[in-house]
Amino acid sequence: MKWVYVISAIILSFSLVRCSSSGNNSNAVQQLQSQVSALQDSIQGMKDMMYKPGLGELMINIQLNHAKLWFAGINGNWPLANFELGEIKETVQTAREIETDRPEMKSIPMIFPPLDSINRAIIHKDVNEFKRAFRLLTNTCNTCHRDNNFAFNVITIPAVPPVPNQDFKPGK
Repeated sequence: MKWVYVISAIILSFSLVRCSSSGNNSNAVQQLQSQVSALQDSIQGMKDMMYKPGLGELMINIQLNHAKLWFAGINGNWPLANFELGEIKETVQTAREIETDRPEMKSIPMIFPPLDSINRAIIHKDVNEFKRAFRLLTNTCNTCHRDNNFAFNVITIPAVPPVPNQDFKPGK
């Protein structure tokens, strides 16, 4: 979206130069104001048409990353575990930014301590510490679901990898 503002500024600059040399500044300024308004309306229209995932879709992403995080961690693939942890954090942040009207978002901060615990386990490269932190994360997800009337959505520690085409062991 920033490029739209840059283009608008360039157009405005060229138009101002043209206006200052034309002698009829009043009409030129009105034309420019009209063009700027049209561009702003166009930008707002594009924003309104942009796809915005719902909270459920964001939670599905977190659920997939949660499962991938588990298999990366128990296999000692710390770079992958760190990546999946980052993906969870990024999706949580996206949810906080776009789902501001959802009452469930008030509970989101409860996820940060378990994520911090997982981060420490990854830094320490400690599988046992990771498993404890992961159980805490999973329990926290379920606590959040219960607190927000989604108790029917129970998250578990994965039994099978979520995708069959990924090796969760560390690369060679």
